[in-house]
Amino acid sequence: MNKNILLLCLLVLCSFAGKAQVDTSIGIKAPGSATKNYEELTHYLCDGLTGEREKANAIYNWITHNIKYDVKSLKKQSFTHPKADKVLKGRRALCEGYSTLFVEMCKEAGMKAVAVDGYAKDWIFDNGDKMYIPRHEWCAVMVDGQWELADPTWGAGGLVQAPTKMGVILNKVLRRKMTYTKKLKFQFKYDTSYFLQDPAVFKLKHLPTDPLWQLSDTAMPLQVFETGDSAVKKFNAISKVSNKNPELAKISDLTEQERTMDMADRAYEFNKRYPMALAQKYAFKASAKLEKAFTDSTMLESKALVKDASYSLKKSEEYIKEQKKDFPEQYNGLKKKNKTKNQEAKKDIRQIKTDDKRLMAEEKKYAHATKSKNDKLGKKAQAVRKRERAVDPNYIESVVTGKTEKKANSPEVMTLRDSIAARKERIKDLQTAILDQDDKIKTLEDENSKRLDSLANYLGMADSVLVLETKSRLRMNDNYDDEVITYGGQFRELKYHRADTLQKYYCANFDSIAVAHDNRQKIQIAQMDLYKKNLKAMEQYKKWNSTNENLKTDYKEAATEYLDHIATYNDDLAHYAGYLKANKKLFDGLAKVDKREIMLTDYMEKAENMRKVLEERTLAQKQSLDVNENKKQTATVAKIKRQVDSVVDKMN
Repeated sequence: MNKNILLLCLLVLCSFAGKAQVDTSIGIKAPGSATKNYEELTHYLCDGLTGEREKANAIYNWITHNIKYDVKSLKKQSFTHPKADKVLKGRRALCEGYSTLFVEMCKEAGMKAVAVDGYAKDWIFDNGDKMYIPRHEWCAVMVDGQWELADPTWGAGGLVQAPTKMGVILNKVLRRKMTYTKKLKFQFKYDTSYFLQDPAVFKLKHLPTDPLWQLSDTAMPLQVFETGDSAVKKFNAISKVSNKNPELAKISDLTEQERTMDMADRAYEFNKRYPMALAQKYAFKASAKLEKAFTDSTMLESKALVKDASYSLKKSEEYIKEQKKDFPEQYNGLKKKNKTKNQEAKKDIRQIKTDDKRLMAEEKKYAHATKSKNDKLGKKAQAVRKRERAVDPNYIESVVTGKTEKKANSPEVMTLRDSIAARKERIKDLQTAILDQDDKIKTLEDENSKRLDSLANYLGMADSVLVLETKSRLRMNDNYDDEVITYGGQFRELKYHRADTLQKYYCANFDSIAVAHDNRQKIQIAQMDLYKKNLKAMEQYKKWNSTNENLKTDYKEAATEYLDHIATYNDDLAHYAGYLKANKKLFDGLAKVDKREIMLTDYMEKAENMRKVLEERTLAQKQSLDVNENKKQTATVAKIKRQVDSVVDKMN
């Protein structure tokens, strides 16, 4: 039997990180004396390096190895743009802090650099999800005359959150020790792929608020990004990287506020679900008008400026309300989808379990049947040994003819002779039938042998894919994520369309083989009965008549043939017993495979339940963040509005 059926190994996968354009150890470590401020650190890392690429790489490497993601600030929803030295001192930051430090250090090293905010696909993103407010920030740096992209936040590592139970599950599935905490925790995991990554690849997970920073000859629509990786790749095939746009250099020289105002119209045109871009623009504009009214303007000009400021504030309020209006529909839709994903996942998992339980019941039935058949074969072997002991080719020598001998042409002797001849012909016919059954059995067994090789192969592959899906779900991926979709589709194809079909035909052939063996055994028993009757008839013939000179020879030949057929019958029983024993192991092995799949689906179910809860919590946090940010923006506008009202009162 194929060992692949009985022993299926759990595959442990390694995560694959894209190859970075530059990967050196420069800058990973620096003494404490060099980290008092970012200027000193920059010169410590970069002085002596001649290439801009090497300098940028040294800065990226140091930041990604020394700055932790600030989990506490994330929980408090404290999102600010800290100074580079503050990040350096605290050694903690959110994405804004990572990008600020990287940008300032690159500038200190003599390169143009700018922080780029935009949309990023986090773990709860599903293909087709709509993007509203940009929540991530990365960097663009000019290296050797062209703009390149880097994300030191993602390059540093990621957040890990899982309860102790999940750690136990992972330990069992991955067969290695892994530690997980109940609290959200940052875990350093250096990733070179986010340093100077190809802009086309960068667009798979990042899309800037300002489409100019896509670094492409054609701006990819937001809808393409939202559709998923396959849509992005198709778009990349018809667009080209363009990272020498002179307009970007001018933008990089602007202040943060100037860049916000400069890109606002482009950002809103790019994504009409982000009116906050215009709200910020008009708020900055109102503030600038008001400041100018306080300084060198005449009374007439001041009134005009205040009027403009009031108009800008009104527009800002309108856009803030427009942004807020989307929150209920946005988050209610995501929460509803989360429930739907959970229901679909449970349905898929139940299907696997139901199918495996059905198969296990069938396999146990076959395993029991093989044992029962084997037990019956043992009884048949005992019975045929009795036959063997009763046969003696020389027994005819001891048979004595009666005192009143019957004539050879007497009706009784002639009838006996004819019956012996008829049985010989019947024995020949039965031998042909036995050979037919032999051919049928061999054909069926050969078919099943080939089928078994394929079955083992498909079951092995299905098992490996199910392990991949289990690992993916343990990483909080769901039914709408590409990994789970891919693995789920592959498993269904391998298991239901291929392995289960092969197993169905294998079992059908196994049943046919069992019937063929039973038929052959019945024919063999019938044939042996004819031999036995003929021997008895020859013995009776001699008792009646001693004139047949060939009788002794015929008797010995018949007895020898009888013994040969008994031996063949015994060999056939032994072969069939071995076949049944091997098939019992096979069916037991198949049941173990199905039991293992049920175990994996148990892990998947637990992971899916946890994912649902975690996603609910994350969505609630995001909604709270958006609401609070909207309130802050409203408060900012209200503050400026009070200042405007104060100025108006003084003017009156």
